Amino acid sequence: MDTKYEKYILTIANEKNMTRAAKKLYISQSSLSYYLTKLESELGTPLFFRKKNELTPTRAGRLYVDACRRIVDIHEELKEGLAQLNEKTNIVISSTSIWGMQVFSEIIPKLKNDFPDISFSLSQTDITFLQEALDEGKIDMALLSIGPKNKLTASMEILRQEEVYLAVPENHPYALAHPDDTEITEEAFAEAFQNEHFLLSHKGTANHDLADRLFSRFPKEAGYQVYDVNGIPLTLSMVTKEMGVSLIPRSGRLKDYPVRYFSFVPKLHRYNAIFYNQAIPLNKPEKVFLHYVRDYMKYAQ
Repeated sequence: MDTKYEKYILTIANEKNMTRAAKKLYISQSSLSYYLTKLESELGTPLFFRKKNELTPTRAGRLYVDACRRIVDIHEELKEGLAQLNEKTNIVISSTSIWGMQVFSEIIPKLKNDFPDISFSLSQTDITFLQEALDEGKIDMALLSIGPKNKLTASMEILRQEEVYLAVPENHPYALAHPDDTEITEEAFAEAFQNEHFLLSHKGTANHDLADRLFSRFPKEAGYQVYDVNGIPLTLSMVTKEMGVSLIPRSGRLKDYPVRYFSFVPKLHRYNAIFYNQAIPLNKPEKVFLHYVRDYMKYAQ
């Protein structure tokens, strides 16, 4: 049972603005506007008045919003009831990124205190095997990062967007020629780094997807090379030794490495998300974990 579209209508009603609603739902404004227009056409009546960038429900809209709210409430009650049949004594949670490990260190002690009879198994899983591991029941939940939003699936919930920086050795010619607050455009990046060595996680990961987008701006004669490196500490160590440059997320800007970081213009982002099988009701410990993660990510830098 999918209540995605009912939640679209509830969010529009709550935000009273299409731009804010789309941002909260992590979809484009054009997609949300198209859905509402199509729905109103199918129903044969407008659901919202449009006045000076404000949307307010019509009489039909109030009826529809109330119906959507009841459907979502029934769905949540059903999931909660089914979750009581899904009690576990061990919950397996995986992470593909360094920020996920940071979350574990903050949240798991609180969970152990809340649920002393439940054990939590923490693992690190390659992002390319997450869906398979989830479907086979090898993991219950996972924290991961994705690059473009088109890789978002129904099993993922975006928690925040995280800036990704260009990381270069302190003695790199670009670092020597530019102050710390320099912002680099994608065009300037293509000109300055088209013949560089890039130290990146393997294809399919968020940072590699973002790098591929940047590489598409390189001229055909560009001589850049890409080397697969597993893990941010190792990547930063290799950057420090001037073996290449890299893309590093904000959560991966570790101390004690003599590396310079530059922001892109427009800013380059990846998305931190939580991954779980939304067709299977969460039990109480899993719900509390999800609540703690959402709360933590609101204030995480």
